[in-house]
Amino acid sequence: MKIKEIVWDWNGTLVDDAFLCVEILNDILVNFDQSPISIEYYRNNFSFPVSDFYQRISLPYDGNEFEEVSLNFISNYRKQWKRCKLQPSARQVLKMVHGRGLDQTILSAAKQSDVEIYTDHFELTSFFSKVIGTDNIKAEGKIDLGKNFLLDSNLQPEEILLIGDTFHDLEVANEIGCSALLYSRGHNSKIQLSRCKCGKIDDLKEVVQYLHR
Repeated sequence: MKIKEIVWDWNGTLVDDAFLCVEILNDILVNFDQSPISIEYYRNNFSFPVSDFYQRISLPYDGNEFEEVSLNFISNYRKQWKRCKLQPSARQVLKMVHGRGLDQTILSAAKQSDVEIYTDHFELTSFFSKVIGTDNIKAEGKIDLGKNFLLDSNLQPEEILLIGDTFHDLEVANEIGCSALLYSRGHNSKIQLSRCKCGKIDDLKEVVQYLHR
C-alpha cells in the first residue's frame, strides 16, 4: 500500500541535539558526584523510558529527585537549544516529501509547546500538517500519542511511515502497526539500532529513495 503520511520524530532525527543532551547530563552527573559519560556511551545506551537510562547512569530515576533532575535538564536545554542545527539534508528532504504531496507530522516525546517553538525557529512549520508532543517534560507518553494519531488520521497503518532515531520509535511504530525507518546519527548509534527489525538509514536523503521503492 502506498505511503500517504510520514510521521517524523524531532529530537535526533530532524535536529542534531544529542551532543547538547550529553553536555547537560554531564553537568548533572557532576552535581551528583558521578563520572561523566561520552557521546559514544550515550548513543550506544540511551533508551526510553528516560528514567531507566537515568538509573543506569546513577541519576535519580523516580520520586521528587527525578522530577528535579527532569526540570534541571529541560531548563538547561531550553537555554541552549539554539546551539543545535538541523540534521544534514533535513530541510531538503522535508521539502522534497512535501513536493510529492505527502502529509507530514511531527510526533515527539518532547513537550508540544517546545517543539512548536523549535520548528518555528527553523522555519519548518509549513511542512507539517500537525505537530504532536507530550504534555510533560519527562519524555513520557509517546506510544499513546501515536495510537491517538492513528485513530484521528483516517489512515490505514500501512499508509504511514514513521521515521525516528531510537529503538523507542520502532516501539511506537509497532504499536501503530506502521512501517519504520530509523536514522543512525541521532540519539541511538548504528550499533544500538542493529537489533531493530526495520529499515535503517545513515542519511536522511535515503528517505526519498525509500519512497521510490
